[in-house]
Amino acid sequence: MHGNRVLCLFLISFLLFSQWCATSDGNESPPAGPESLLSKYHGTEKELEKNSGPVPFYVESSVNKNASRVDIYGIIKYPFGLVQNELLVPSNWCQIVLPHPNVRACTYQKVNDTIWLLNIYRVDKFSEPLEDAYQMKFKYRVSELQPSYFDIALTAHEGPSHTKDHQFGLQAIPLDEGRTFIHLRYSFGYSALEYFLMKIFGGGKTGFSVVGTDSIGNPVYAGGLRGAVERDVVCYYLAILSYLDTLKVPAGQRFEKRVSKWYDLAALYKKQLLDMEEEEYLTYKRQDRRSQQQLQSDLNR
Repeated sequence: MHGNRVLCLFLISFLLFSQWCATSDGNESPPAGPESLLSKYHGTEKELEKNSGPVPFYVESSVNKNASRVDIYGIIKYPFGLVQNELLVPSNWCQIVLPHPNVRACTYQKVNDTIWLLNIYRVDKFSEPLEDAYQMKFKYRVSELQPSYFDIALTAHEGPSHTKDHQFGLQAIPLDEGRTFIHLRYSFGYSALEYFLMKIFGGGKTGFSVVGTDSIGNPVYAGGLRGAVERDVVCYYLAILSYLDTLKVPAGQRFEKRVSKWYDLAALYKKQLLDMEEEEYLTYKRQDRRSQQQLQSDLNR
């Protein structure tokens, strides 16, 4: 009897919660195009100067009852032409994303002249095996390409934990001969129930947005679901930097240098990013690389 009453109260609460969620606004995408991106650069220039360390970037995020969104703006010290040439090759993205701790493997396949399929094997916890990974089936396409601007979009209709409408993208403009301004974006939607569950079970991660200060003036960072999604996208951002930073390394040594570089960058943000020791991380990533090579070989047959 008591159990039935608890169940009824839970259902009533959930229905009220669902109604509340249904009235919320979704996340709005920033305006697209080179002029808008240049305007954003000028708007974030002071923030980027504040964070003028080894990895200057600026994070904006929002989490509501329908969707989560993270936008990262950063200056990378590479010519626009190099950045464009590397990131416009769909197969390169499988090399780019592999250092992410929660990516077990990635494969690529051409669908037609404008669309490629990237299958990213994602796990919830760093130590979970490939067999437990969720296959994120992203469609890759170039949304816009101009002499001094490009925009890449990756979309997946479904994701883990009944999430939906995953939108991952990157746009870039040149700043000068040796610097490029990029905007990395990621958003996804979910149901009222999934939001409720993610709020309960998806926390425990520290993000990058400063939401206040503690009693002695130290910054307090976003936590909970917002912290988790910020952390996830910053991992991808560092993976892009690691890829670009190792292009001059001989091909046979590039993978080892790339994952080591990712760990070194992540070590700058121990509070947010490091859940594993370096040797453990490298051991997993070497296995991930072997898995990725086998999966791609099987796909190419």
